Amino acid sequence: MPKRIDSLYLHFPFCSHLCNYCDFYKKIPQNKELDYQAYHSYLEKSFESHKNLIESSGYSWAPLKTLYIGGGTPSMWGSEGKKFLENFFKEKNITLDQDCEFTLEVNPGAWTDEVIKDWRSFGANRFSLGIQSLDPQMIKYLDRVHSIKDVFDTLEYFKYNDLNFSVDFMLGLPYSNQLNRSVINELKKTFEFNPSHFSVYILTVKDNYIYYASLPDEEWIEREFLDVSKFLKDKGFIHYEVSNFSKPGKQSQHNLNYWKSKSVAALGPSATGLLSDDRIRYKWKPNKPEIETEILTEAEFQLEKIYMAIRSEEGIKISDFPDDFKKVLSQWKLRNLATEKNNIVRLTSKGYLIVDSLINDLFTFKLL
Repeated sequence: MPKRIDSLYLHFPFCSHLCNYCDFYKKIPQNKELDYQAYHSYLEKSFESHKNLIESSGYSWAPLKTLYIGGGTPSMWGSEGKKFLENFFKEKNITLDQDCEFTLEVNPGAWTDEVIKDWRSFGANRFSLGIQSLDPQMIKYLDRVHSIKDVFDTLEYFKYNDLNFSVDFMLGLPYSNQLNRSVINELKKTFEFNPSHFSVYILTVKDNYIYYASLPDEEWIEREFLDVSKFLKDKGFIHYEVSNFSKPGKQSQHNLNYWKSKSVAALGPSATGLLSDDRIRYKWKPNKPEIETEILTEAEFQLEKIYMAIRSEEGIKISDFPDDFKKVLSQWKLRNLATEKNNIVRLTSKGYLIVDSLINDLFTFKLL
């Protein structure tokens, strides 16, 4: 059976400002025209290396069922970026499936009506909004450059135009316990704009982070996470992955490919892809269009599959484990960390919160 790639992640590395907590690869353009030209050249050159990689492994492109442009701040790429990518795809014979889920990340204050319309004309039909918080003080601590007005202007625009969009929120923010931040009240305001999806991340930073000493304790973070999960589920959203909630049928198909360990191609500086059938993981060097590959052993790949599946509604099959797993599962169920149905184990919201320690349980009992 032919090996086909129908999912692509494209990394756009530019931001207008480098937020103090973010560890994604990004940079501020010094000369927008020249820097964007250099980025376009990077994509052109790297595509040839990518072509050699996939063809030597027996893969070919299929019409894309998912395309995700992340960053950085992809909405900064603007109409020029849309025009470049449209021509790039034509030259490389990359097409979009008629039902392609095409996601573009958008930051408040970093878009225009013309830009959104241009990307929609190319096929963008899902937008991920980097809101993070509706609390002006929290936005300040996160070192975001957008204002609360930018946030509400963005939400109003996407609601008014009846667009399919996701909202990013962050938990465990500096001083949030001392200031008694109410994420639930922020979510209630967001619901006025009819988002179809939420990505809710716990802030994770190193000990040199400027506000490290002012982060809330684990008990506060756990309560925030579980309160958010309950609130969104009560509103009809599905908690389908550790950090992701959606209306029924609005799960991110692109991200589900990762959690199902399917092949996802990647282009752009620091982007990471996977050729699942051949256990090949690859990553692009950030400063030059060169690719680094890693061949996973079968054991490594199976472990990764388990780790990814247990993080999502995909779950893991009881039959894939020794009988001793039932002892571990019974403990998880007693602690309300997991459920079992039709031979599939799925974590609860409480289980998602400590997924890494549950994986350690499997090691402790020599089940992996």
